Amino acid sequence: MSKPHFDVPLTIEPEHELRFVGPFNRAVVTIMTLRNNSAMPLVFKIKTTAPKRYCVRPNIGKIAPFRSTQVEICLQPFMYDQQEKNKHKFMVQSVLAPNDADLTDLNKLWKELEPEQLMDAKLKCVFEMPSSEANAENNSSGNVAGGGSGISAGAGVNTSSTSGEANKVGDGISKLASNEDKTSIMSDAIESMTGEIKTLRECNSELRTENLKLKDQVTRFRSSTVKPVNEPYAPVLAEKQIPIFYIAIAIAAAFLGLLLGKYFL
Repeated sequence: MSKPHFDVPLTIEPEHELRFVGPFNRAVVTIMTLRNNSAMPLVFKIKTTAPKRYCVRPNIGKIAPFRSTQVEICLQPFMYDQQEKNKHKFMVQSVLAPNDADLTDLNKLWKELEPEQLMDAKLKCVFEMPSSEANAENNSSGNVAGGGSGISAGAGVNTSSTSGEANKVGDGISKLASNEDKTSIMSDAIESMTGEIKTLRECNSELRTENLKLKDQVTRFRSSTVKPVNEPYAPVLAEKQIPIFYIAIAIAAAFLGLLLGKYFL
């Protein structure tokens, strides 16, 4: 790390370039170190021209006086093309915190700052793909060191362990990104299922209402009696009295016949 410049409030390591070493079919991590060289708290924010390609932790923060902090920058997996020109850049903005500033809500503080108060530093991104010749050279140098002195062998072991730790960090971040994607997919599925369940409940409620209406109509139809309105009077009694009338006539005729018979005889 370069020596701090006490006339500059913030020093950045690396100063000009962020290097990402492939392969790029997995997440690649690089570290940026920020140091506050002043006697006042310093607030920083990191921006990039390709926010969807990088994951920055933290992207905003504060640094105590004469302290330093590390920022982890993770490049998401992508199809690397050596012919494609890389134009990705990062910008580190910083400002010395005012004495009356509220450092508990940095986002609010940042919105209240004027653009002329900010100090900017730009870094470009460099992608490097290790060649097969470089790998072979590293392997051969490791073998020579192993056959030589014990100090060289120990140095080779430390280098490999550091590389292994870096790979583990990259794999862990890649798994974390994958878990975040799965969580997002599960959240969308749960929201979709919740909407379908709500729709089914509404349909069920409407069907129950219609069923109750139909039952009420059936009950009313069964309980009602058909009574014809303004039905004409039917002479039922007259029909019943017609035979009696004929019988009376027949009795009278018979009685008259008997009288006439007696009279003429």
